[in-house]
Amino acid sequence: MKLLFLINGIVFIIYFLLLFNLIPNIWNENTLGHGGRVYGPSIISINLLFFYYLKKGKVFDRKLVIAAMMGLLYIALTTNFMNLAVFVALAFLLMVNFKKLLKPIYLVSIIIIIIGGLTYLNSPYVPKLVAAKMKYIYKPWEYGSLKTRVKDFNQVVENEDFGVFKSFFGEGYGTSSQVYRYNPISISLSRTFSFQEIDNGFYYIYHRGGWTLFVLFVLSHLYLFFKIKLLKGRLGFVVFVFFTCILSIHYFNYYYYLLIPFFILDDKRVNTKTVV
Repeated sequence: MKLLFLINGIVFIIYFLLLFNLIPNIWNENTLGHGGRVYGPSIISINLLFFYYLKKGKVFDRKLVIAAMMGLLYIALTTNFMNLAVFVALAFLLMVNFKKLLKPIYLVSIIIIIIGGLTYLNSPYVPKLVAAKMKYIYKPWEYGSLKTRVKDFNQVVENEDFGVFKSFFGEGYGTSSQVYRYNPISISLSRTFSFQEIDNGFYYIYHRGGWTLFVLFVLSHLYLFFKIKLLKGRLGFVVFVFFTCILSIHYFNYYYYLLIPFFILDDKRVNTKTVV
């Protein structure tokens, strides 16, 4: 836990040094991208810290509040909505107490926090790219990137020509999907793209290993799910797996995610204030 706090603080410092061009960027050839997006190190440490708290039954404390503020700021700088979605869901699980959920003071406090977060996201202090995407928070089905992903995914599934063998065992390691994107504004820009299963982790494992690998994935994660003793920890695990796999393939190609099963399978016990 101390290491995760330390890494979170270091990542926060690095992003702001990069933002003001105080250090060279070794993670990307360009520090700033489209809409002011800042490129830098992995931003998963705060979400791993949240999950660790949920797994151990710990509640929000002063240290975690400070860490969460730093984490939210560097996630905003990267405009990474997948990690923001995980961040918000895990933070909500940490804040909510299911036994007190219907008490007026508790309910009002949660509403105030949510309103405060939405006020910040709609303020002039967030990156331009985040501000441009805010209108899609309320109507996510109209988000252009989501529409493109859905079209790409449907195209790949329609073009899939798996026989019985490939349905069971997939196409193997190193395979990728081909997608043709038509550009109505400039036809010359229409071309075929090569993706790793259209940034969809569930299709990623099916395409590579068929139903065999997919079933093994589900069974192994059910095992991990039931190894977690607390309800909040289980819900946090579901959030991590679902959001990460439905929106990306990072669950499989970022080694940082190996810390999640490590946290679950680690049998060391700590004295904490346990909550449901």
